[in-house]
Amino acid sequence: MDYFHSKRFLDTLPDWENGRPALGPLSHYLPRMRALLKRLDNPQQHFTTLIVGGTNGKGTASSLLAALLQRTGGRTGLYTSPHLHTWRERIQVEGQLLPRDIWAEGITFLYDHTRGFAAEDLGPFSKFEALTGLAAHFFAQAQVEYGVFEVGLGGRYDATNAWDAHLAMLTAIDLDHVEVLGHTLEEIAADKFHIARPGRPLFTTAAQAPQVLEYLCGASRQRQVELLVAGPDGVTGPNGVRPYVCDPATLPGRPRTFAENARLALAAASWLLDTELGTETARAATAAHHWPGRFETARLSPLVLLDGAHNPAAAARLTEDLGALAPRWTFLVGALRGHDAAGLLQALQPLAIRMVLTASDHPRALRPEDLAARAPTDLQVEIIPSGLRALRQLMTQLGPADHLCITGSLSLVAQAREFFDLAGERDGVSEDAALESLECLQLACQRRGLEWEFASANGHVLGLKRPGTPVYFLRNKHPFNDYVTARLAEDKGYQFELFSRAGLLIPATMQVFNPFADDRFNRYKTHPSVAAIATEVEERFSYPVLVKKYHSSLAQGVYLEHSRDTLCRRLQLLCENSGYLDNVLLIQEYVEGPEYRIVASQGEMLLAYEKQGAGGSEDLNPLHHTSGQAVQVEDEELLGALRALTAQVAGVLDLGFYAIDLIAGRQGLYILEVNPNPFCFFYNRSNGREDFVRIYERLIEKFLL
Repeated sequence: MDYFHSKRFLDTLPDWENGRPALGPLSHYLPRMRALLKRLDNPQQHFTTLIVGGTNGKGTASSLLAALLQRTGGRTGLYTSPHLHTWRERIQVEGQLLPRDIWAEGITFLYDHTRGFAAEDLGPFSKFEALTGLAAHFFAQAQVEYGVFEVGLGGRYDATNAWDAHLAMLTAIDLDHVEVLGHTLEEIAADKFHIARPGRPLFTTAAQAPQVLEYLCGASRQRQVELLVAGPDGVTGPNGVRPYVCDPATLPGRPRTFAENARLALAAASWLLDTELGTETARAATAAHHWPGRFETARLSPLVLLDGAHNPAAAARLTEDLGALAPRWTFLVGALRGHDAAGLLQALQPLAIRMVLTASDHPRALRPEDLAARAPTDLQVEIIPSGLRALRQLMTQLGPADHLCITGSLSLVAQAREFFDLAGERDGVSEDAALESLECLQLACQRRGLEWEFASANGHVLGLKRPGTPVYFLRNKHPFNDYVTARLAEDKGYQFELFSRAGLLIPATMQVFNPFADDRFNRYKTHPSVAAIATEVEERFSYPVLVKKYHSSLAQGVYLEHSRDTLCRRLQLLCENSGYLDNVLLIQEYVEGPEYRIVASQGEMLLAYEKQGAGGSEDLNPLHHTSGQAVQVEDEELLGALRALTAQVAGVLDLGFYAIDLIAGRQGLYILEVNPNPFCFFYNRSNGREDFVRIYERLIEKFLL
């Protein structure tokens, strides 16, 4: 299956995080996970497993441990949860996310090897169990030496605890998920202690609550687990106190909890590596380590910090660290159902000069009205329902000396990271990209004194009121184009044919039809096999070549291939996973040069800009990356050439509002494609909304009034 279908398969599985827990008794959880691993050929037997549990700080401790092992040459895999932007963040090899194709191949392997799994009489496996098995599969494939696994929930019945770990770590244990794990710290500690194994070490932090540390000491003696406690001065164990190879508390700008979790990682790494972990190596790895969304600086003026604290204990520690930076803070808070939102708000209250409540797009996001109902009675709160709108509003209201902390859930933090363009790989773009067009349209209507209203409950359809029939806008789709012409422009195959006949400069292109398509399409098939397609490509082009689905958007469905093997693999994948009426592919020569976009109406160029930045191997559009910038074209000679090209395109396709993507190659301006429903999100991110608001004003005047 391809990447899209692999994601869809995972999304059909039971998922506790999204409110669809696996059914069946808890006693089935570990046998089910072991049965799943057996179906996958027991990949966990091919590397040394290190398991990290606790309540808060597991991601920091796990990722730093992996980084320390990598610095000393140990090939390492890391499995964490939850993720911020893409599920692929959860499984990393040598600190890198897996490419989408490799990810899809792994899920295909999982799917093929688990058919009829329900016959095991243990119930269907969950998404988390699937991902845990996939992590072990990918680590075995990559021949890692160490696999670091962060526990998902608790410990006793967690999928990561289905096999024996060589070493276990427990970060600070606090009250969280009490409905599952227990209502006291001792009960929760008892559940999490199950990740430890007799005769093997368990590392924990001296910052544990006294009753937790007392329980861990007693349980370790009873079950013959070697307990090692990481404190400020070193690691205390049966043989006394062992100092750290470096002191993480000396690093500037780090929260107190970072030092606690870093000591755990350093202690475990030193136990594993002994003298191989030197002071300079350890210091460099620790200083370089940053775990996204945890006490992360998004802006300096005003100071904006992001932290995924989602329970009272984490919020209390966050408040201490924020208080060391400034006495008063504005908070933007969202929470998920099932967490102690009241305790969270109470912990933040001492520093709050302003408390704004909102909701992310997560399926379990708590409505801000429900969150407000849980606030302390003496805490004044504001409600802004949309997380994105709240971010925009706050950033226009805060001054350079103000302080903003965004917290309460990692899903809200993820939304903020995208808003502030912080580094991170994403699966396409967010919904905000399509809805940005409606934001600009609303501003244009206000300036023109026109009435409008949302005509759908989800805010995706906006109706512009005017005498007679209202006019509707659907996300980034608009009424300025003729229907048939717009449909032609949406199809890259028809674009290619029309522009070729008109003599416009486009990359050399082959249009091919899926050789695996249903027999009813035999009249359209161009080649008998994928191999035959590749042979003709090599006769006509040199590598690299671009492969494009004839319906694609936002650079999804556009691939750059560098060899026959990768080309055949790509074609096989696309053809096998094509929809019934989705059988045309374009293969084009790769043209190098700066990339531009023209925004136009009929033969008039409204705006032209260069897409600056480094495109990636999986998304070729520079603007889809955090470093991308849309820079307006100012060179008069180039502007003249772009206007002339706009007139030529308008002579082929008469569109009221569209964009032309092009590359300035050696022979001139090559048309890559025409987009009849252009996004303004990426341009606005670099330049603000003013230009597109004016464009919408002109289009409304031209076509609707």
